[in-house]
Amino acid sequence: MSKPLQIVATDVLFYHEADERAFFKWLDRMVFVETYRGEVGDLFINLNRQPTDADIWEIIGFCRRYGIGMSQLAKFETPENSSWFRDPDMFWHREIFDDAGRTNGD
Repeated sequence: MSKPLQIVATDVLFYHEADERAFFKWLDRMVFVETYRGEVGDLFINLNRQPTDADIWEIIGFCRRYGIGMSQLAKFETPENSSWFRDPDMFWHREIFDDAGRTNGD
């Protein structure tokens, strides 16, 4: 069974109404996001395709900006992107791969 093409944002903290608007505008502009829905403190973000390299870069930026658990992004690793995505020198490596399976969305 494959892992779902979904990201879960839990208890996102917005510092201002404009910050919340920016979050949802960014989410709405991501062409690979199909739908999203909130439930209690979680926002379930469903993707419409396997993320491309450019999509993954954007997802990483989005998750870091809003404090969304990044270990769940490990499921987007493929044989084609593994060389750069899993590079231990990349700033996200520890957040995604060292903590894989220990935060929400997995």
